[in-house]
Amino acid sequence: RENCAMSASSLPESSLALLQGVCDDIAATGSASDRHWKLLAFLCPEALQGAAEIVDHRTVQRVVAQESRRVFHLVSASSGSKRAHPHVCLPSFCTCASYCHKVATRPDALACKHGLAVLLAEALGRTQSAEHSDVAWANSLSHHLQLAMIDHGSH
Repeated sequence: RENCAMSASSLPESSLALLQGVCDDIAATGSASDRHWKLLAFLCPEALQGAAEIVDHRTVQRVVAQESRRVFHLVSASSGSKRAHPHVCLPSFCTCASYCHKVATRPDALACKHGLAVLLAEALGRTQSAEHSDVAWANSLSHHLQLAMIDHGSH
């Protein structure tokens, strides 16, 4: 896992900024236009279809710490998946295997489908939110990260 997290910092900043800019524009307009979808397809060709499917099914939960306003997201696995627990997404990181093998190892890959789904769901106002005290938030994050590690160990 350390190698995956460290590789995220080597992603091209301008491409990440462009991706965030597209999502910011979607948020400002309240919907995604054909132009937005074309830009997203250019920036994240491998992740876009899966991300759109996730957003369509409203499976993105935003978990917020009340005092610090820290955020992580839980993204449910697809209905056909053998995965028992949701993926944990933090900025530029996801617990899915695809993130480790296809995103963190490739400078041209900006996000896995879960990370892109988080950006799109936030931009479109389609997240489910939960707020917890900072201690409960940290415990929840730790719990979900441990479950993710168990899921990866079972494959």
